[in-house]
Amino acid sequence: MRRIALAVLAAAGLSACSPKLPSGVDEALLTQSVGKSIGSPSTCVVIADASGKLVWRGGGYVTCSRNLPSCEGAQTTAETLLKASLGKPARFISCASGGANGATVGWSIGPVPTGEGKPPRGLTYVAVMEGERALPGLEIKDRVERAFTKAGF
Repeated sequence: MRRIALAVLAAAGLSACSPKLPSGVDEALLTQSVGKSIGSPSTCVVIADASGKLVWRGGGYVTCSRNLPSCEGAQTTAETLLKASLGKPARFISCASGGANGATVGWSIGPVPTGEGKPPRGLTYVAVMEGERALPGLEIKDRVERAFTKAGF
């Protein structure tokens, strides 16, 4: 009984520190919509608030932490690029990733769109795909932003 109580307290403590999506955004639907639109083992989508605090991650920690070409002459991770892109205009870029069989990397970076009649939330996102079938950055943008809308942004 004591072990169960400790487990419940630990879980509650972890969830208290967990990132929070804005009110009205369905996390399960967001996960499902992003997964259906651009999901693959080589996909990562991260969202941060204006202060840089991560509020949502789609894709495994390892995938989101991989160093990939920035398509601007450097290597970066999704989370590093997210923090550097806070409040900046949207960009959509693609390039060769140096992987096997002509792999490419596509990046979509920009403000999370605000749905009609919804308050501005000041959120920024980065979505990335890497591999032989990676979508170009502009296609990633179209797909991930539709997923955001479906989830309630």
